[in-house]
Amino acid sequence: MHGWLEGDVDCDGINIHYYRTGQGEKPPVILAHGFTDNGLCWYRTAKRLEAKYDLVMVDARNHGQSGSGSAHQADLAADLAAVINELGLAPVAALGHSVGSNVVAALAADFPTLVSTLVIEDPPWTMPHKTPSKNSARFQAFRDYINSLAHQTQEQIEQAGRRQHPGWHALEFPPWAASNQQVLSQAMEALVLEDWAELVPKVCCPTLLIYGDTDKGGIVGEQTAAAVRALNPLVDARHVPGAGHNLRREAFEPFVALVAAHLEAQHP
Repeated sequence: MHGWLEGDVDCDGINIHYYRTGQGEKPPVILAHGFTDNGLCWYRTAKRLEAKYDLVMVDARNHGQSGSGSAHQADLAADLAAVINELGLAPVAALGHSVGSNVVAALAADFPTLVSTLVIEDPPWTMPHKTPSKNSARFQAFRDYINSLAHQTQEQIEQAGRRQHPGWHALEFPPWAASNQQVLSQAMEALVLEDWAELVPKVCCPTLLIYGDTDKGGIVGEQTAAAVRALNPLVDARHVPGAGHNLRREAFEPFVALVAAHLEAQHP
């Protein structure tokens, strides 16, 4: 389907799998997916950007073809750092979606010499500032969803996805369905995210925050976006109307245009 390079990096005994569009001849971009996705869920975005950038799409631990282990935000950031160091990519642009946004922000905070700029797509940041509770309705919905996957084939998952997301492009569904079958049942309980209000001020590179509409399923709203900007003047927050949590799937052209413009500004 993709024809890209694949590889694995060891991070403290845990195998971290990645896909790569280039071989170091272009500016590097590392991509961190959201919960239940895998690296190939960036397929359309990577195909659009690969002419100008060397994109490295990482399967987070407990997802895709990567190994299992504790998934504290710091662990996930260290996994990305291991990939960057092993492949000799630094400094990179880092792009994250949802939980992956937390991870790339933690990467920039914990390993500032490895990251030149960030793009974060609707991170799980809400008001008031607090760490997401695993007793929340959103987390419980994820638990129920993961448990339901054990009884479905990839074809059934894909068919259900097409009914649930009729506006998504056809190319989104095969990797999305595959990723949903690959995610480990313990992934939710292993995941630990920190208070985003403590994380944001630690990011010391230009950052683009892209968010949609909360009434369409988006997490970041205008109040949160304003709070993020107040915490860190390096953040440029852009709203994409008509999209929810999965902006690149629901508003692909506006999303890619924003990403491309931001990367171009950093790598003219």
